[in-house]
Amino acid sequence: MVKINSKKRIVGGIIFDSQTEGQYYQHLTNDPNVKHIELQPKYTLLEPFKIRCSKCKGAGTMPSSKTDRKIKCNTCSGTGMKSRQAWRYTADFKVTYMDGYDEVVDVKGHANERFPLVKKMWERKYNQELIVVKKVKGEWKRG
Repeated sequence: MVKINSKKRIVGGIIFDSQTEGQYYQHLTNDPNVKHIELQPKYTLLEPFKIRCSKCKGAGTMPSSKTDRKIKCNTCSGTGMKSRQAWRYTADFKVTYMDGYDEVVDVKGHANERFPLVKKMWERKYNQELIVVKKVKGEWKRG
């Protein structure tokens, strides 16, 4: 996903997608309550699935436009079903604290129009709040 006005930043030998993300990583590394920081954890929001092919109406075959004989549907390769890819989300950090509590964090400078849906899907699937942090007037705010 493309970030708005983002510039790559190297912090501790790690390349971050934005300056804000790098600054938050520094903030986390300086927090004595943080035990472990996982970078760019990946999550599946929606598993891959199949849908009925609309071109052949799920039959897997359709009449040839030249001979009118039944031929294999080229859209679904004759299966009658089309595959849809999984919907995946990559967070910025997964933070584990000294007391064993962990949270997933997304650092936002500017949120795109898709993010509220991603956040809601993630929270529904993983039964945990997706923490969103922003830097406001030099301080990290959870939003």
